[in-house]
Amino acid sequence: MRILLAVHQFFPDFCAGTETLTRRTAEELQRRGHDVWILTAGPHEDGLPTWRHEQWEGLELIRLNPPPEASPFWGGVLQSYWRPELESGFVALFRDLQPDLLHVFHLRRHTLTLVEAAQRCHVPVLASLTDYWMVCPSGQLQFPDNYLARRFSAPLALILLWLWRWFNPLLSLIPRSPFSALKRRPLFMAQAFERFEQVLVPSQLMWSTFEDMGVSTHHFALCPYGISLQGLERLPMRLAWPGPEQRPLRVGFVGSFNPAKGAHVLLEALALMGVHQSWEAVLYGNPADDHDYWQSLQRQADALPQARFGGVFASEQVFEVLASLDVLVVPSLWRENAPLIVSQAKASGLPLLLSDVDGMADQVVSGVNAMLFLPGDSRTLAAYLSQFAADPQVLAAMVNRGGAPRTIGDYGDQLEQIYARLTRR
Repeated sequence: MRILLAVHQFFPDFCAGTETLTRRTAEELQRRGHDVWILTAGPHEDGLPTWRHEQWEGLELIRLNPPPEASPFWGGVLQSYWRPELESGFVALFRDLQPDLLHVFHLRRHTLTLVEAAQRCHVPVLASLTDYWMVCPSGQLQFPDNYLARRFSAPLALILLWLWRWFNPLLSLIPRSPFSALKRRPLFMAQAFERFEQVLVPSQLMWSTFEDMGVSTHHFALCPYGISLQGLERLPMRLAWPGPEQRPLRVGFVGSFNPAKGAHVLLEALALMGVHQSWEAVLYGNPADDHDYWQSLQRQADALPQARFGGVFASEQVFEVLASLDVLVVPSLWRENAPLIVSQAKASGLPLLLSDVDGMADQVVSGVNAMLFLPGDSRTLAAYLSQFAADPQVLAAMVNRGGAPRTIGDYGDQLEQIYARLTRR
C-alpha cells in the first residue's frame, strides 16, 4: 500500500510526542512492506525552496516551506487554518505519489487546504487526533476564560474577560478581521471532519471532549497510541532507589517547555523541599518552545543548585534517560491527550508523579505505579517528593508496576485493518 503521513513538523528540529508517534508509525509501516512518505512542514525559512524531498533515518520526507504568515491583523488568523494558495502544490504532490491513503497526524501549517486537495484527487483521508487543535487554536483548550485567568491575576483577569465577552461579538462582524476568522474557524473545522473517512482518538476522554465541543463523532474510532520499545531490551531490570545514604533521589521532567506542561510547578515544589534534602533534578526539553517561559524557568532554577536542564535527547534514547531517574514528574495544567512519555515511563518500570488531569490520570493506578496531585499544586507535589526522599520503601513499592505496554506493533496491527477497510471502500 502507498501511504502518505502528514504532520505539522518533524525531526530533527522537532521531536515531541506527535512527531515521535508519526516517526514510529512510518517505521512500523515500512517494516510491514508498505511504501511510506512523511509530508511535513515547518516555520517559513528564507532561501529554501517551497518543496524539497529528503531522507532521514531511512524515512522518505517531503518538506513544505510554507509562505510566511501575515500578522494576526492582516489575515494571519485565517491563514493559520486555511491557505488556498497551497492547494495546487498539494494536488501536484498527490498526482505524483499516487497514494492509496492520506493519514493526518496534525494539520497545522498544512491547514485544511491539504484535506481539500486530497478530496479533489479522490484520496481517502484518515485523521489521528493528537491534541485539540481542531477545536481550539492553541491545541490545548486554552480558551479566553482559563487563559486570562492563568496569565493575569484578579481583578485584571476579570476585567479583560468581560471586555472580551462584550466586544468579541461586535468585532467578529468586521470582514477579514482576526475576530471574524476565529468566528468562522469552527465551521471550517466541521466541514473538514466530515471529509475524514475516519477519525482515530487515543482515549475515550478525547472522544467525549470533541463530542462535548459539538463535533459529530459518528466516524470516530478508539485507537490508543503504541510505543516503540527500542533500547529498552538493552537495559537491566529497574532497581529501586537505594536511599539517601548511597545517592540523592533523582527527579526528572521530560516534555515541552510551555506553560501548559507545568515545568514551573515542579521547580516550585523543589524550592519548597529545600536544599537540605537528598535530591537532584533534571528537566529535559527544548528552550526554543517558548523563549519567555524558558527564561522564567531559568530564573527559578538559579536558586536551586540541585536542579539542572538536560536539553533535548534523541527519541531512541528515551529509555536510557528514564533509566537514569528514580521518579518522573508530569505536572501538566491542561486536559492531556495520552502523552507518550507516561506510557514509556510505565514500560520502563519508573514510578510517576502526575497531575490529576483527564487524559493522563486514567493511564495509571494511583498508589500502585503513580501518585496524583491537583494541577498546579506544588505543595502536595513537594510533600510527595519529600516523602520519597525520607522513606525509600514508599517509592520502591511502585517500581516495575507499569504492566505490559501497547507497542507500536499493536498500533500497526490496528492501522492496517483500518487502512484495508478504507481503501476497499
